[in-house]
Amino acid sequence: MAKDVTILTGFLGAGKTTFLNALLGDRPQTRFALIENEFGEEGIDGGLVVRPDVDLVELSNGCLCCSLSNDLLDVLEALNDRRDSFDELIIETTGIADPASVAVPFLMLPRVLRDFHLKRVICLVDAELIEDQLRDTEEAIGQISFSDIILINKTDRVSNTYLNSLQDLLRGLNPFAHVLLGHKDNYPIRELMALERDTAGTASVATLRPVPAQPGLSPVQATTQPHSIVPFPSKHHHHAHSDLVSLSFRFAEPIDLTQIYHRLTTLLLFDGKDLYRIKGIIADPTRKERWIVQSVGRTLTLTEGADWQPGEPRITRIVFIGKRLKPAGFEKLLRHCFAKDPQKPVSRLPPTPNL
Repeated sequence: MAKDVTILTGFLGAGKTTFLNALLGDRPQTRFALIENEFGEEGIDGGLVVRPDVDLVELSNGCLCCSLSNDLLDVLEALNDRRDSFDELIIETTGIADPASVAVPFLMLPRVLRDFHLKRVICLVDAELIEDQLRDTEEAIGQISFSDIILINKTDRVSNTYLNSLQDLLRGLNPFAHVLLGHKDNYPIRELMALERDTAGTASVATLRPVPAQPGLSPVQATTQPHSIVPFPSKHHHHAHSDLVSLSFRFAEPIDLTQIYHRLTTLLLFDGKDLYRIKGIIADPTRKERWIVQSVGRTLTLTEGADWQPGEPRITRIVFIGKRLKPAGFEKLLRHCFAKDPQKPVSRLPPTPNL
């Protein structure tokens, strides 16, 4: 059985190690393996872990997202050789790491997928500083954009009124993420660890294959319900973040999964410089299951989700997060992906690249 993996990210000073110790202390019966990644030749954070029984691996003098193809894969292989000695794996990244790059092997490499299951990406944010960090640093934006759970830390240092506005801001930036609150004396650890990535069911790396139209499966009828575009909330905050935009779309019209894969892949390759994140749940009427599409750096991945249930509305939801994004261009791109013949079998997609 694959070992569950949690990636813990957050900008410098967000409180990752303090939270990590609280998590380890709350689950004394769980045998953890821990990868500590630090930027610099001398590792410090590993010495701050309070549980001596944790299987600790320290990676210093570099950032995991920069040395991914060598160091992390070597460590994962070594951990797998002693997989009977631990139950779960936690990876604590540096404060400047890109969690999307760290997540690559868990999403795209078959040999890693066989042995490890990425269960959640947690991003800690400093309640006092995160607005300044969003304005000044691309790393903080990328960390929040890619995470499944955003934990607002140090909430005891700001007012409840400000916390409410901060939650709205972060939910607007990453509508797919769960936003939770905590501080060093009161972390919602059990609630947080009960949450999993939004894969809508069992996930696997997708090499799409032709699926014939199923008898009795009628195409999703286009409705007059308009798509929704939700701009990044800028009011009621200290900084307007005028360059940072989150665009959310919902379509009841049927989507051609092959078309959206190719168009989004092209977008990332040729015009993805300021596009931090794509994530969506796609409803293709020729397929019985929902599909989760997401960007990992400049690469697009597809994972197979749970089947659509009888009578369940098949709604496509997709979010783009980046700088200076224009809604009209993304709307036009998505409308070109509407299925023209929803009953026609789809073509095969190229396999996910081996990185």
